[in-house]
Amino acid sequence: MKKTLSILMAVLLLIAWYTTLDAWLGNDDRYQEYMEEAGRLEEKGLYLDAISVYEQARELKTDTLEIDERIADDYLAMGDYKKYRNQLQQIIAAHGPVEADVRRLCEYYRQYTGQRSLIGCVVDLYTKYPDSDVVREYYDSVKGLYTEDYMSLSGIGTFQNGHAVYELNGKKGIISLEGDIDIEAVYDEAAYGGQDDRITVQDEDGWYFVNLDGFKTAVPEGSYEYMGFLSQKRIAARQNGKYGYLDKNLKEKIAFVYDDATAFCEDVAAVKQGDRWALIDRMGENITDFIYDDVAVNSLGICSLNGVIGVKQGEVWSFVNDKGEPVGTGTFQEIKAFESGEPCAVRTGDKWCYADTEGNIVLECGYQDAESFSNGFAPVCRNGLWGYIDPNGYEAVECAFEQAGQMAEGGTAPVSRSGSWTLIRLEAMD
Repeated sequence: MKKTLSILMAVLLLIAWYTTLDAWLGNDDRYQEYMEEAGRLEEKGLYLDAISVYEQARELKTDTLEIDERIADDYLAMGDYKKYRNQLQQIIAAHGPVEADVRRLCEYYRQYTGQRSLIGCVVDLYTKYPDSDVVREYYDSVKGLYTEDYMSLSGIGTFQNGHAVYELNGKKGIISLEGDIDIEAVYDEAAYGGQDDRITVQDEDGWYFVNLDGFKTAVPEGSYEYMGFLSQKRIAARQNGKYGYLDKNLKEKIAFVYDDATAFCEDVAAVKQGDRWALIDRMGENITDFIYDDVAVNSLGICSLNGVIGVKQGEVWSFVNDKGEPVGTGTFQEIKAFESGEPCAVRTGDKWCYADTEGNIVLECGYQDAESFSNGFAPVCRNGLWGYIDPNGYEAVECAFEQAGQMAEGGTAPVSRSGSWTLIRLEAMD
């Protein structure tokens, strides 16, 4: 009995396999017939009919890439560019970033819709497929494209909280990241640290605070030769040739006994007496003795960021932490202070590199000069002209400017050529 059942099961399996094979072979024959019929319709220019036949063939296949691509070809041959584009997008969504189809889609945008649409397409692809070589290739080709505001300013500083100091005809004001003038250039000096009601300005009346509407918000009781921006409730100032610190109410907080002083950040500032520097805390207590020949400051005049400070002793630069203790073992010929949490520029011999917060070299580059990274880009100089590189060392914006400031959020940066400053805006950002 068991033997009979075994034979019966084997026969049934054989019949099922034969039926499946026969159906598969039949489907394959019908598929080939559909494909041949669609080809004959295409030769006659009957593209809509060909597409209809391809749709029937699609029902017989699990891998439909060949059919999908032929349908795209038919839409292109018909001149229906919108459906051609949509079909390519559907192919990529269904099958991933197939190189040929990514190229066809990007070239469609380049030829028929213009640069801005191409950038939008490429950025969208890069967001979805950052590891695709062909997508990365196109992304690299557009990431340095930018638009330029047609300004003619004498200078633009580093943006903080969407605003920066600008200069025009020897006077200073505040400009927004969008290029709008917040405060007209009517002051002899101005400093902005990100607090909209504590913008430090100087005119014939002396130094005081204004808000973004240009109205006075605070006036010091004393007379000062210099006042910086408010940072961590402290303001570096100079009185009678000596530097000290005021509090947020413009009252003296740290005695005016120094020959130079930086802004506070992370509860640390650098002060100078004679030709030596020391680190102090917000109460004015010394963190270190006056043991440094120089201290690196960034574009805002800040020495400490990420808990790391670049200091010089003798002819050698190195990193220390906010307690004055060594960070890493590397030594350098020059250090540019951190502008953000991204790597800072350092020079070893005649070669500029980039170091992380541990003092380790993470990127080497062969530029004449370099500045630290912010918002994904760093200014670099080649043959006397400045541009920008990304964290991989790729020259995203070619070196074509006389000067280049720190990249702000959203890919906006202040640059200078022919003696005038303006803003450029990258069209594609990581």
